[in-house]
Parts: sequence; structure tokens; C-alpha cells
Amino acid sequence: MTVYSIVGLALVLGLGLVGVLYSAGAAEPLGLLAAVAIVNLLLFAVAASERRSLRASGASRSLVESATARGMGLIWLWGAAALVLIYTTVLSWREWTHFSAAFAGAGLLCLGFSALLAKDARQGREDATLLRLGRYFAIAQLVGMIATLIGLVVDPDKEILYATDNDWAGNGIFLFGAVALALVSAYALIDARKDSP
Repeated sequence: MTVYSIVGLALVLGLGLVGVLYSAGAAEPLGLLAAVAIVNLLLFAVAASERRSLRASGASRSLVESATARGMGLIWLWGAAALVLIYTTVLSWREWTHFSAAFAGAGLLCLGFSALLAKDARQGREDATLLRLGRYFAIAQLVGMIATLIGLVVDPDKEILYATDNDWAGNGIFLFGAVALALVSAYALIDARKDSP
């Protein structure tokens, strides 16, 4: 990524946080969903584009998977930041600390894994065990995100379109975060099959 694309991405992520904060404060679920959808789908598009570019340039598998893990980490961390911002300023929800901590932990785990793979790539190595672990992680994440989406759809207590219980904003963040993570995981798993003999 170029400096300009990093600055542009940071600007969009920041504007997304402003959008969710304003929408939560104004009790506007559709505004919040729009901001969350734009940011998360943009993060998926960036992760997929970077993966495609690296593969086209003949980059090592370690570098490709490092970029994908970094993209996943950004989705998790942006979700954590949105939860913290909303529930420390405009809304109150008892469970927000658990979810934001889990999101931040998953995001940092992804970034740490990305750093390990990037280190291997810099040294010209490909650790088959680490790559296999990344594949299992992507499968587990895909299954988990599908389960999350199903849970959000079938649970009648999960409000997303109505600002009734204060968890409505968190549910909107969960919804599109799960969509983006499922898309990144599925794309990575499908794309990695091209390397199979």
C-alpha cells in the first residue's frame, strides 16, 4: 500500500467512527448500519485487492497470507474502536466491555500472526505449519461468522433496525463485522486452493 492509500484508508476509518458515533447518539439505526457497512465492506475490498495484487506479482504465500491476516485484524480492531467510542460516550450497555475486549484481542492476534508471516517472507521462508494454522484459523473464523450471522437473524431479542435496547448499535457493528470477516475468510480459502496440487 502506498502512503496515499494508507492516509485515505485512515481517513475513511475515522469518518466511519464519526458516522457511527453520530448515528448512535441520534438513535438512527439506518445511519449506523450505513457507516458500518461502508467501512467493513471497504476493509474487505482492500484485503481482497491487496491479496490479488500480491499474488499477481508472484509474492510468497507467507506475504500473501500476512496481508490477509492484517486485513482481518483491521476489521476486528475497527469494530472494537467503534464499540468503545459508542459505549463510553453516547450509549450505555453492560456487556460492551466483554465484546470490545474480545474484538481487540482477536484483532491483535491477527496482527501478531501477520507479523510472524511477514517475518518469514522477509527471510525467504515459508513455514508450512504456520500457513496451515492460518488456514485453520480462517476456517474457524468463517464458521464463527456464519454462526454469528445466523444468531443475529434468528434471535428475536437482537434489535438492529430499532433503537430500543442499547445493544442495537453493537448488533449493527456485529452484523457487518461478521459479514466482512466471513467474506475475507472465504475469499482467502478459495484463493488459497489455487496453490493446491
